[in-house]
Amino acid sequence: MKNFKLLLLNLLILFLFGCNHNEIQTNPSDLNKILLTFHNSSSEIILIAAHRAMHTKNPENSLAAFQHSIDSGVDIIETDIRTTKDGKLVLMHDGTVDRTTNSEGKLKDFTFTELQKFDLDKESDDAHDHKVPLAEDALNLIHGKIMVDLDIKDVYVKHLVELIHRTQTEKQVLFFAGDFAVLDSVLLLDSTLMLMPRAHSFEEVKMIIEKYHPPVIHIDPSFFTLEVVSTIKASGSRVWINALGFADAKALVGLVDSAYSPLIDGGANIIQTDYPLTLHEFLNKQNLR
Repeated sequence: MKNFKLLLLNLLILFLFGCNHNEIQTNPSDLNKILLTFHNSSSEIILIAAHRAMHTKNPENSLAAFQHSIDSGVDIIETDIRTTKDGKLVLMHDGTVDRTTNSEGKLKDFTFTELQKFDLDKESDDAHDHKVPLAEDALNLIHGKIMVDLDIKDVYVKHLVELIHRTQTEKQVLFFAGDFAVLDSVLLLDSTLMLMPRAHSFEEVKMIIEKYHPPVIHIDPSFFTLEVVSTIKASGSRVWINALGFADAKALVGLVDSAYSPLIDGGANIIQTDYPLTLHEFLNKQNLR
């Protein structure tokens, strides 16, 4: 019996990582429509966030993944921002380049020019050589088209805020960080910028509402309750939750309803996923787009 369960688990893993995911094309992103929905917390429309941009065809956090997100009608791109040895702001989730490029080492130990010698190490269905992008190039690409959630990994906040001003993306960008002191620094530099604090408990939710009055709060499944969701929505904020991991895995093997319905029924109105088009198709069928 034990060997049979192990066989089933291995088959599932092979399916998840080896299957060809059928993608459904949608209309390009419409920033005006996205912002109208985003700032209307009572809207029944559920917004879709693409984790590290749409990386089913192109490497995560690449400019090609950004463009694919825009072309496919995603509402928000989630991305990660770090600093190179020579002070350039770039997009990279990990602190090292080992997993995502064909090289090794800490990202902060390379200059931007040195990083351009590496290829983003993920199969693509085009002939493009994908490189680690400048955050400025990514922001110029999304200007006037789509929202972006900037996960602040290793950045001097002053330089990041200056970049947002230079690219004129103030109305499109959400600042996300696990450290409240980082969010405080953003507001000290420009109190009009939008934050997305992450709460780890109901008590933190109440503190965040009182301190920041943010347009959206990131919560975790461990306290995804009616009381928490009702409190957030009553404050005029949206509820962000992740489908990453188990929910997305269920959707990928065809269990889409049981994957995403609990998040929707629980009251989340922004869902982050690795499979935005699968979620988009499901939401369309539910008249939630």
